[in-house]
Amino acid sequence: MSDSLEDRAERTISRDGLTPNELEHELAMLGARWKIDGKALRLDLSGPMARNGLVAAHAAALADELDHHPRIVLERTAMSLTIQNTGEVSVLDLVYAARVEQWLRANGWPQAT
Repeated sequence: MSDSLEDRAERTISRDGLTPNELEHELAMLGARWKIDGKALRLDLSGPMARNGLVAAHAAALADELDHHPRIVLERTAMSLTIQNTGEVSVLDLVYAARVEQWLRANGWPQAT
């Protein structure tokens, strides 16, 4: 299995779950801004509403493209994205997250460490 974000973003979409070790490895590849919240994958951002709104708009368009259903919350100085498809984090969830992370990095959000 390759260790690049680009490869993860292009991975064949599956709704299957992952083992705890696989999930830990994949989460490390996404970076520090992503975390597990219960049985969901979560991204929290802070900053101006307009900037966070761009992220929310991209995440929504990507959700339509992948037929995925994240929870997106946009507030005055924060945005959160919660991804939970089948009661556990799946390969599809991670593909979606990798594509969001790619967009963040390409659009001025430095990689979180």
